Amino acid sequence: MTEDVINVKTNPLSIGCPRAGCKCTIIRPGAATLVRRSSSSSSSSSGESQASSAAADGGASVTDGNNGGGFSALPGIGAPDIKLSSIDNVPSQIANLFTQPSSSTTADAMDGWFWMLTDMMDFENVGFSHSVGSVKYLSCADCDLAPLGYHDTEQAKTGAKEFLIAADRAVYR
Repeated sequence: MTEDVINVKTNPLSIGCPRAGCKCTIIRPGAATLVRRSSSSSSSSSGESQASSAAADGGASVTDGNNGGGFSALPGIGAPDIKLSSIDNVPSQIANLFTQPSSSTTADAMDGWFWMLTDMMDFENVGFSHSVGSVKYLSCADCDLAPLGYHDTEQAKTGAKEFLIAADRAVYR
């Protein structure tokens, strides 16, 4: 899997649920590492079957190839009380993490970026879905908003466990 890590930057603020009114903290400050997933990578070899399963469940394709190994169209967030984060509406401590000399600061600057934990016990409060192919989606444990990220169980078999929360699917406090 192709991976970029920005100078091993960790989250300076708490990462929380983006639903208005939900005050759930998902990750404590300093616990997660910011990583980028390349669109050329695939989370598993069963991407087509995952896409079919997600479509059958009414969700969007998980293999559309835009970010995070095809996880830009994570199904679920579309309610009017959900506002996805962009570089324009996050605190400066977070926005500065995405600003690199080689990139411009655009509204989609957070596309493909994830907060990564390597141990599920490092989460403050998160829920896991049943597997869709080899993927388990991560949700808010308080209000069940999903998906906020994912965990690839096939990749975990190789010893590289990682739990990813999409940077644009969180609020920062």
